[in-house]
Amino acid sequence: MPGTINRIAWAMWACVAAPAAVAALEVDDLKPDYADAEIGVATALRLHGDDQVTQKAVYFKANLEDNWDGGYYKAKGRVRYDARYDGNNPYSERAREKYRFDADWRHLYVGHSLGDGEVTVGWQQVVWGRADELRVLDQINPLDYRDGLTPLLEDSRIAVPMVRVTQPVGEWELEALWITDFVKNQPPVAGSEFAAPLFAAPDPEYFLLDSKPGYDGDKGYAYGLSANGRIGAVDTSFVALSARQQDPVYAVEGLADDGRTRLQRQFPRYTMGGAGLAIDAGHSIVVRSEIAWFDNWRVTNPTRAYGADSTSMVKSLLGVDYLWRDWLISAQWQEQVLLDWQDGMLQDKREPLFTLSAEGTHWQDRLKSRLVAAASPPLKDNALLQGIFTYKPVDYIKLGLEVDVFFGKPDRAFGEYSKRDQVRLSAGYLF
Repeated sequence: MPGTINRIAWAMWACVAAPAAVAALEVDDLKPDYADAEIGVATALRLHGDDQVTQKAVYFKANLEDNWDGGYYKAKGRVRYDARYDGNNPYSERAREKYRFDADWRHLYVGHSLGDGEVTVGWQQVVWGRADELRVLDQINPLDYRDGLTPLLEDSRIAVPMVRVTQPVGEWELEALWITDFVKNQPPVAGSEFAAPLFAAPDPEYFLLDSKPGYDGDKGYAYGLSANGRIGAVDTSFVALSARQQDPVYAVEGLADDGRTRLQRQFPRYTMGGAGLAIDAGHSIVVRSEIAWFDNWRVTNPTRAYGADSTSMVKSLLGVDYLWRDWLISAQWQEQVLLDWQDGMLQDKREPLFTLSAEGTHWQDRLKSRLVAAASPPLKDNALLQGIFTYKPVDYIKLGLEVDVFFGKPDRAFGEYSKRDQVRLSAGYLF
């Protein structure tokens, strides 16, 4: 079935985009309307312990865009080589294979007009929510956690293959998505710098992983709908999604012959409905809110006699933005609640998170700063302080600095990295 879906999707691509693409080749001789690129170096250093250098990378990024009568394409990709995984290093063989050299598309798609709207086909990123770096409504694209929990979503989102149709109706914009393949979240590889209990698989000493090919959800499709517009003075959006959970759920299947618990790795299907709103309260203040309800959400429970626990889940967010001089200051409270929580579930009943951030541009946009404090109560148990700075002394040079400091208990998300505070440095040439 997934193969059939992919063939249909690419057949649609050929029907919609190929004639326009041929016309474009004749007119433009393959020269894109817009192109830019960046080549640079990056390094990261731990602030504690031995072997402090954790990255020695060279990277290349490129962005191409072109358009023709009624259509266009966009392509953006990156290539990374990290010499830290050469020679002697403390990382696992699998980490060396995965992270020494890799390349990915940030997006790669073709678009064509469709009446007053358009259809786009290819690998895309879709942002549904208004939250600052928090995912309530943004459930379309999975995340790559190779660099832990701190990278910006624009760097860690994974583009997925989809057919996307948008159509204006009055003052509203309607959108339909058909995601033609299932892509999981990518946890840090075991034995890599950011591997942590948060991402750990079941301990083979106590559990036997018994996944049947074709049943663990590694293939599949998803579809979604959204509507964006205004109700009076309120910017409003409504979304609906049917998809698979992007993190694995382990369902109990009984006992193995050696006494271990047999588990099956699954990516169950769920449905989500949600809404978001934003209102200008005046005095440079914007109030935002999002809420999403998840039906048939599955949670691993190794104490269960058979299967995995099912529950409804609600994620909600309240945010306030304040524009002060050159700074946008945002305060956000997010909470995730399992409505039918049971003893033994490997997910907390309530997961609150508070973030306070400030983003500013200075010196004629030469310097961009982002300061973040994130914590879930009590503050001492789980917190992150982060500063990200980008400076362009001239138009073709970009310098980057990121500082991440973690606090908390070792069984909490940020606390798991409390001994891995880090500094990241980068320098890029733009052309």
